[in-house]
Amino acid sequence: MDFSSTVPPLSPSLGSPLSPDEMKLLAKLEEQNRLLETDSKSLYSVNGVVKSPSSPKIFSFEEDTWGNVVKEWDDWSKRKVGQLKELIRRGIPAHLRAVVWQLLCDAQNVSARQQYSELLTISSPSKTLIHRDLKRILPQYLLFQNHNSTSQEALFNVLKAYSVLDREIGYCQGSVFIVGLLITQMSEEEAFCVFVRLMKDFRMRELYRSSMVELGCCIHQLDSMIQEQLPELHSHFQTQGFHTSMFSSSWFLNILLSSLPLAAALRIFDIFMCEGLEIVFRVGLAILHMKQTELVKLDEEGMVQCLQNLESQDLDPDRMVKAAFQIKYNPRKMKQLRKDYASIKAKELEEQEELNGLFRENKHLKQRLDILEKRCSEKLVSQLKKELENTWLNEAKSHSTLKEMKAKILQIKESSTVSDEGSVMYLQNELISSRLREAEALTGLKELKQHIKDLESKWQRQQEHCGGQQKVVSVQNELQVDLLSARLKETLAQAALKESHHRLLQLQTENEILINQLKRIKMQVSSQQEHLEQLTSQNQDLHNHLQQSRQQFVAYKQNPEEKQIEEAGNMATIADLQKQITELQTQQKKESQTHLGWHEAEHTYNGREWAQSINIKIHPA
Repeated sequence: MDFSSTVPPLSPSLGSPLSPDEMKLLAKLEEQNRLLETDSKSLYSVNGVVKSPSSPKIFSFEEDTWGNVVKEWDDWSKRKVGQLKELIRRGIPAHLRAVVWQLLCDAQNVSARQQYSELLTISSPSKTLIHRDLKRILPQYLLFQNHNSTSQEALFNVLKAYSVLDREIGYCQGSVFIVGLLITQMSEEEAFCVFVRLMKDFRMRELYRSSMVELGCCIHQLDSMIQEQLPELHSHFQTQGFHTSMFSSSWFLNILLSSLPLAAALRIFDIFMCEGLEIVFRVGLAILHMKQTELVKLDEEGMVQCLQNLESQDLDPDRMVKAAFQIKYNPRKMKQLRKDYASIKAKELEEQEELNGLFRENKHLKQRLDILEKRCSEKLVSQLKKELENTWLNEAKSHSTLKEMKAKILQIKESSTVSDEGSVMYLQNELISSRLREAEALTGLKELKQHIKDLESKWQRQQEHCGGQQKVVSVQNELQVDLLSARLKETLAQAALKESHHRLLQLQTENEILINQLKRIKMQVSSQQEHLEQLTSQNQDLHNHLQQSRQQFVAYKQNPEEKQIEEAGNMATIADLQKQITELQTQQKKESQTHLGWHEAEHTYNGREWAQSINIKIHPA
């Protein structure tokens, strides 16, 4: 930090008259000088605030110099900036530290000074949190071990007053250490004014923001410096998965006060009041450089303990300050690193905004989906219930129709067995009677032929024995009459026989036709039986599918999140089931009609088959 830009002068010019506050500071300075002349080892200031006994010893020429600095502050802060920085790096005298700190940050001109008493009366939302942190933090650090109840109350008042003054930032835990150190050096009201200046002009307010952008930038800059100046240690950090933020966050938030011994912390804070956060980078690199040999041998937990417990170690403040200013610090590169970090954060912010946009869109879609589900769920559920009820009814009808068809088939088979037996017996009797008539006709024909032969033989004998002509003529006439009548009977018998043969040929032809038809019918019956088995299997599949639909409907009721996904599938499934059940019913009706025709054909075929068997028995040829 450039001193000329961060440290405002107390007065406009050297020749201008001093303000009442400046006159008050000069009076305090004169009183402190008087006390020092009386007792050079005095630990108390005019305000009665305890000073650290470990402060560096001030020589007489430095006391005179610092006295001149305070008296001629405007001249030193404008024209002797380099000399003033060098004096501060060597250490501010303990009895002048409070005055110099206030001069460095122009605390006398803080506008909130007049509001301090009023701020204490206002309730703070961080009151409980401040009390809890003070009880937890104060006993753990050497910086607060000499605090009495009055100092703790003053510390609480300053923290509470600032949390009321700046409600955007409120209270930050790291500020306990800074305000605690200020309380050890000055009064409560002066500590409040200095802290207000630190928050406003020394980047502390940005560091304490909840977004932590400034803190992340400082950590990024420090990590880059470690990588450049301590590559071996940086490589060890990466190997152990040890990020710089694990130890450096507290360094920036409380200016190393929680990590260093009191004497070293005071020296570092002196320089911070003059040069800003640059000293934190320098001291941090110096500490890592001094501890590098030890750190490369430790694991993650050991490194954290080593870097966060520096106050228990014997660190020489002069040596530390000297090592800090030997660290390479390039302001231009630090600005470039800040720009790089800003671009990284901008990219991350864009990605986060895009992600937030997706989350918002997803949330909006979920809300719309919930609304649609609320609107449609009851309607769809009722519709599905109706469809399922219709499906159940259709299934029941299908089952009943199938049972009726099976019962009819069994009945037809039983009735066909009885009717087949009667038809066969009737055909058998008819064939037997026709064969008997034919046999009688043949027998009569044979008798006629025999009678004719007998007459012819009788006629010859009569010719031989008869002597008279008249007797012969009369006998001849009688024989001719008998012969004609016998031939007539023979002709009639032959005509009847021909008719019987013709009828038999017709029956044989019809029998062959029926045999062929019966073969075809048997093949059709076999195929239709197979088709019936397929329909039965399909009916079983439909029943199983219906069971699955019921299970899906139950799951649909139990899982509202999957309703919309399964609705289309359930509707399509129900439509397919209804279509298949309709087709099955149509096919069953056709099958029932076809089976009735088959059984009538079977009756005819069975009768003619019996007739053929009887014909073969009567005429084996």
